[in-house]
Amino acid sequence: MNLANFTDQQKKALLDLLILGMYADSKLADVEDRKIESVLDTIKFSTGSERKKFMDSSVTRVRQHLGSPQAAHAFVADVAKHFPTPDSRWKAYADLKELLASDNKIVDQESQFLGIVKEEFKL
Repeated sequence: MNLANFTDQQKKALLDLLILGMYADSKLADVEDRKIESVLDTIKFSTGSERKKFMDSSVTRVRQHLGSPQAAHAFVADVAKHFPTPDSRWKAYADLKELLASDNKIVDQESQFLGIVKEEFKL
């Protein structure tokens, strides 16, 4: 993932989106976790504890939106606000798709989540 053109705020929004996507199939693959860590590596945190606190907060935010398509739609619609241009929305979508495919398969739940993102990002 090349996140050079994203602001830290966009990277944080992307991280929330990726974490929600990672939980979509209820299985956490090591390769997905490593990709999440690589996104965190691109964000400027002043301390390691700030990084951990952000990650924990992201997981907490995301968990509230698991299991309900309506909640996922609402969350993704909120995340989409951080990506105002078509290029930034396509980039975030591509990064999500890359993460979901990183374990060499996209299962039905992940496909459904990609559909929600595509709809809310107006792609």
